[in-house]
Amino acid sequence: MFATAAAVVVLVVEAPAQPGGWLLLTPPTIPEKRALMKVYTASSDAEVRAAVASLPGDEQVRLVMKAYEILTIPTVAARTEALLDALQDASAPVSRWRRIETFESAASCERQRQRALQSFERAAARVRSSSPESDELAVEDWTIFEGLAACRLSRCVPESTLPLR
Repeated sequence: MFATAAAVVVLVVEAPAQPGGWLLLTPPTIPEKRALMKVYTASSDAEVRAAVASLPGDEQVRLVMKAYEILTIPTVAARTEALLDALQDASAPVSRWRRIETFESAASCERQRQRALQSFERAAARVRSSSPESDELAVEDWTIFEGLAACRLSRCVPESTLPLR
């Protein structure tokens, strides 16, 4: 549905892994992504129940409450941002995170991560200010918030800490 790191990849060119380098990683999406999106877009109680039917009872409640919390946010930009943040699985093992780019040093990795984050923050600020009362965001604006969510949680790790792919 969404390529969470798509906008990040636009800013940083994907490079093959090099031994001894540092990797810029971004988390995968949560396993319940489809269910959360269905609950978020549901227009009836029946659709909500169907969306979470395959989940255990506690997970059903947690997911519905998360969607409800997001839906009560007053602006579409802030709701979208919260939804895309909620779709990120920062608790997943780092070995499952997506590799964005390889760097020679931790410092160069972190500099690139910070540059991308600042760029997304500026773009997101423009979106927030340009459509405060809008009922829906353009695809380009969703992409900005996807990149921002991925960038916020991204991290630089030594390549040697991950298994070879």
